Amino acid sequence: MDISLPNQVLEYYWGYEDFRYPQKEIILSILNNNDTVALLPTGAGKSICYQVPALLKEGVCIIISPLLALIKDQVFQLKRRYIPSDFISSEQTSDQHHIIYNKLKNNELKLLYISPERLLNKQFLEIISDINVSFIAIDEAHCISEWGNDFRPSYQQIHSFREFIGFHIPCIALTATATEKVLSEIIMKLKLKDVEVFKKSYKRENLSLQVVKAEDKISQIVRILNKYRGSGIIYCRTRSETKNLCSILRGKGYLVDFFHAGLSPSEKIKKQKNWTESDSLVLISTNAFGMGIDKENVRCIIHFSPPYSLENYYQEVGRAGRDGNLSHAFLLWNDYEFSNLSSFLLQTICSYNDYNKIIKYLYTLYGIAPSETPEHIFDFDLNYFQKYTKIPSTRIIPILEFLNNSSIINWRYEPGDSIIQLKFPIERLDYQSFGKDTWIFDEISRKITGVFSYQVKFNESKLANVLRISLEELRKFLTKYSQSGDIFYVDGNKQKIQFLTARNDSVLLNDFWKKFNQIQNNKLLKYKELEFFIQNKRFCRMRLILGYFGEKEKKSCGKCDICLSKQPYNSLTNSENLFQFIKVSPRTRQDIYDEFYCHTSDEIHDLLQELIGENKIKVLNYNTYCVNN
Repeated sequence: MDISLPNQVLEYYWGYEDFRYPQKEIILSILNNNDTVALLPTGAGKSICYQVPALLKEGVCIIISPLLALIKDQVFQLKRRYIPSDFISSEQTSDQHHIIYNKLKNNELKLLYISPERLLNKQFLEIISDINVSFIAIDEAHCISEWGNDFRPSYQQIHSFREFIGFHIPCIALTATATEKVLSEIIMKLKLKDVEVFKKSYKRENLSLQVVKAEDKISQIVRILNKYRGSGIIYCRTRSETKNLCSILRGKGYLVDFFHAGLSPSEKIKKQKNWTESDSLVLISTNAFGMGIDKENVRCIIHFSPPYSLENYYQEVGRAGRDGNLSHAFLLWNDYEFSNLSSFLLQTICSYNDYNKIIKYLYTLYGIAPSETPEHIFDFDLNYFQKYTKIPSTRIIPILEFLNNSSIINWRYEPGDSIIQLKFPIERLDYQSFGKDTWIFDEISRKITGVFSYQVKFNESKLANVLRISLEELRKFLTKYSQSGDIFYVDGNKQKIQFLTARNDSVLLNDFWKKFNQIQNNKLLKYKELEFFIQNKRFCRMRLILGYFGEKEKKSCGKCDICLSKQPYNSLTNSENLFQFIKVSPRTRQDIYDEFYCHTSDEIHDLLQELIGENKIKVLNYNTYCVNN
């Protein structure tokens, strides 16, 4: 094969002449039909490694990914480049699935994205058995490992899928966060043979990692933003935090916006576009933002609170400085917050008795007998279930998420779009049939394409605005005609639960409990590893990160807070360095904060008072210090 072909595809579709190392080597490995593993840090361009060979090989590439938001973004970006691609998800209707299956049968797709749960779907397997699959790409491959950061039991099904379609079809596993132990498990569980492993160092020469103990985090963020201008991301734990912090910083005159998973698709696209095109906008977000984002000039990443693991932390800070220029990452923490975080994690840990009770009550609530698989989609009220079991929601939710990820149930905590289909013939759309409601049906048929033929998703709030009626009036209308049988309607604002497999208490209460308990233990272990990283005061931050991922590095980075604190000028182990800084010229308190940003305002305040008490410096005004001659 002409080895220049990948470059031609890259330039034609993406506009780049050359690959980053080791992208081309990975692509050639796939084109040579080798099983392949790519361990590449965030920002190294993992998706290109399977998208380019998918366009060069005959057939369709099946990409397995656990993140629906990332899947949607990838397909959106591919379609913008006119690359034939699509995805299948549980959010879609059966009619939408049928359209995609027809595309597969007609060889109209080069890339198909699916979740690992789809591998258990009989209809999907029947379709795939007649399709020419070029190769399988497994994104976030660390999810297959019980020691990985995001263990997903459904990833355990991938080896069965490989067996189903044939091990002669090559497979590539990609991840940005895999230790040596996780790498071995990926190769073993995916049954990769004669595997080619490509690993790029996780070391980032241009990244300065700063861990800052801060009681007053807002003031610390203001100091950081004053010193490091440019595009950035501030990561928060909750949606409310993103909005509150955005409001505070806007009030102080900073160019900021907020982002989280609860926004509508149009809002997400708009906010993401504004941030991508700006050189100065700072986006305040939950960890819902960042996956698949390729923005080179991010100068600063701030964690308002510690993440849950070192993998999450390094993946998120890795979004800074992709242009190779010096960039900074700040992780803010304090003792009170660590105590709260530890307490919260312990509250989510479930005993076997609680797990047993939740599983049995879940089936009892809906009257499901052993070996039975109900066809209905049930309403689910978390508050009622919590009162029913007398177990806090912090323990119920992880179990339901685990069962969802294991393809035992289909459950979603967050509300989503509703579904509608008009079940009467279009000829009945008249006043005689529906009276004063006829105009609403008429507007719905005009605004929602295909509503007579398919089950179509729609946003209730937007439809109510278009119809110029209240949301309450719209829901009464939908409920009325759903009960009469004139429409098919699923209320997306209510939590739903669907049982995907037959009830099997023996498996659920034994095998699945062991898997769930392993996830709980991993969560606690990851927290302890992160706690050590944050409270460490001796070792270079970058060396600790590299050691965690199995890389040996003898040289310290010289840029993290630990390394900088060992440099005489930046250290504030005593007041002399602060005095020398003020001796050069009068300094405002802000000047001092910016220069010695590795230290808390309380530490700086105590040293200033010490220098004043020794008559070495004096206060010119309420905010400026100079040498006392």
